[in-house]
Amino acid sequence: MFKTIGVFGKFQDASVEKPVKTLTKHLESKGLEVKLGYTTAAEITRDLPQELLHDEMCVDIDLAIVIGGDGTMLHVARRMAEMRIPVAGVNLGRLGFLTDIAQSDMVEEVDEILAGNFDIEQRMMLQVEVLNGDETRYQQLALNDIVIGRHALEKLISWQVHVNGQFVTAARSDGVILSTPTGSTAYALSAGGAIMHPGTDVISMVPVSPHTLSNRPITLPANSVVEFTIHNRASNSAHVSADGLIGCNLEGPEIVRVTRSEHQVSLVHTKNYNYFAMLRAKLGWGGARETR
Repeated sequence: MFKTIGVFGKFQDASVEKPVKTLTKHLESKGLEVKLGYTTAAEITRDLPQELLHDEMCVDIDLAIVIGGDGTMLHVARRMAEMRIPVAGVNLGRLGFLTDIAQSDMVEEVDEILAGNFDIEQRMMLQVEVLNGDETRYQQLALNDIVIGRHALEKLISWQVHVNGQFVTAARSDGVILSTPTGSTAYALSAGGAIMHPGTDVISMVPVSPHTLSNRPITLPANSVVEFTIHNRASNSAHVSADGLIGCNLEGPEIVRVTRSEHQVSLVHTKNYNYFAMLRAKLGWGGARETR
């Protein structure tokens, strides 16, 4: 089923050398071709020096395995989604909502995947465009969230939002988050948004520290067209980021349009994966076991 595997180490971090080499050697022992992903630190090689798998070469792999944390997973998953390549994640011990395979179970869990004992879960993505008249100043995909945020020393952002052409609200806040169900356990959660099961087809809009407390999170259908305008007079008072990466400073007259992307991330889970068990473990919920 999978013949060529891309192994992506934590972004430019040589500390992942041991698990990367362990996995690549194990995969090669099974007769599979292994290519190191472009996120992997250049000083990590196998027995022979090799060129890292460049971004444009990823189309040659059948499966991507990320060894690291959610940051690296988000980076790789966005690219793999455009090429329809499934992704599995090995967690190196931090929070990790997306990298769900424990490092201690890496070899056994990967063997389960290679044996065909896995499920593929489709996760929706968002697309953001920053429009100035007919010009598209910025465009990006996000698996977690799109954030309109203020610069550190600036005042609150004044913004208004329309959904499918209908005026919703105007507000002043530190920012506003548009989150997928995947991103509902990230920044949106810390800002007071609800946890949304990844099987739901929705977008969550969460104001960040709004000046008026009646501005509350709202859940929208996934096919909504959400458009923001920013009314701060000072240019560059706000920015737009996708999955935590600042991509565009707003100058004043733009429209920030957020829609569901045509692309989806295909996450590979072994049969041991349990979403609710993951939530209990990551969020420290009580009740490790069900009581009757």
